[in-house]
Amino acid sequence: MKGKKEHLKFVFIGAGSSVFTMRLIGDILAEPCIRSGQLVLVDIDGELLKETEEAVCQLIRYAGRDFSIEAYVDYKKAVPDADFVFMTIATGAYSRWKKDIEVCTRYGVLQSVGDTIGPGGIIRTLRTVPVILDIAREMERVCPDAWMINYTNPEGAVCLALQKYTRIKNFGLCHGTPDTADWLAEKVFGVERQRFGYRAAGINHFTWFLEMEVDGQDVYPSLGEKLVESGMDKEEPISAQLYDIYGCYPAPGDRHVGEFVPHYLKDTVLKEQDYRWKNNDFVVVDGWREDARRLLEDVRREGKGYEKFLEGSGETATHFIRALMTGEPAREMVNVINRGYIDNVSQVIVELPTYIDEFGLHPQKIGSLPEGIAAQCDRLGREYLLMVDAAAACDYEKARQAMFLDPLAANCAYPEGLLQELIRENLDLLPEAWGEQPWLV
Repeated sequence: MKGKKEHLKFVFIGAGSSVFTMRLIGDILAEPCIRSGQLVLVDIDGELLKETEEAVCQLIRYAGRDFSIEAYVDYKKAVPDADFVFMTIATGAYSRWKKDIEVCTRYGVLQSVGDTIGPGGIIRTLRTVPVILDIAREMERVCPDAWMINYTNPEGAVCLALQKYTRIKNFGLCHGTPDTADWLAEKVFGVERQRFGYRAAGINHFTWFLEMEVDGQDVYPSLGEKLVESGMDKEEPISAQLYDIYGCYPAPGDRHVGEFVPHYLKDTVLKEQDYRWKNNDFVVVDGWREDARRLLEDVRREGKGYEKFLEGSGETATHFIRALMTGEPAREMVNVINRGYIDNVSQVIVELPTYIDEFGLHPQKIGSLPEGIAAQCDRLGREYLLMVDAAAACDYEKARQAMFLDPLAANCAYPEGLLQELIRENLDLLPEAWGEQPWLV
């Protein structure tokens, strides 16, 4: 891509996202190598789309950059000739996520998040992947050279679907591991982030630090002591215990990693241990969404707070864009199919360090993970294979197999009954073939 274009077209599908759109656009407007461009917003919620468009217009005006803006409810009008397409959709929106948790709770399955793994992750895959594949196939037709940058969860399942079933250039990003590295540096080791180096790999929302350095010196041997001294063993007790069990520290914190180990989300354990992240009651998520909404309204209505979006969001998409445009290498965590990068994990979706330059992505060879971690990642990656194939082909048998492989479904007395109820609750969002299941009669 180096040197090919200066005026770039960026499309945001799911532009009403309370978390990503304004932050990502702020990063683009603040990136020196992106001199001008076209920002195209897409969302099926016309009212939310209009509000986001108004806020982005204000942000462009404040930044003083040469960018135009368009908005559509139909992605097919937005993607022709795109250079970068950002995926931040949530099929069924926030209300359907809450319904997932409600249904799962009735069946005894508790989920601290419910968007990545567990029955919540399975049903989200079934309703999200068909939409993603439709968009990708349209991109193959009208912007075949574009990159899709995915932020939609389940990150691993979406990236697997794109890489297995489409020809578009794509990668998935998650701030979870870099954010964990930030607080390990600052809160545990008490150093500035740039002094802290690491190497990590695994599955999205279940990655593992294989190396930790401060000023080039190995600090892993002192991690246990530092966790206790800093109090972070109490702040993130599940992560600390998993470190004690497996010898590597996980990311991105208890809220996510606890879901991959069903013991932690049993009702009796949650009551006895009083872990911070229990069954998702959305109180914290509601707070995050309200904070994001308030920032957007400050820009849209009050004409203030622009700097919050231009000072750097912590997301890494513009690092990739800069590397692709200039050839200046970047190194980030990316979700890709394991093509020999991790020796003792099969050909499933993994998250690992990747270098980027004008020629694209270059995932790094990891070698072998500790056997216990490799076994966890392999099982979870194979579940994603089943979930994605089930979503792409409307295959109930593979969805059922995924449910019986899922770690959190182990806490459910009747996992097939739960799967069937989740499908019933989502028939309006699933491809029509799901309504033809014989058990629905």
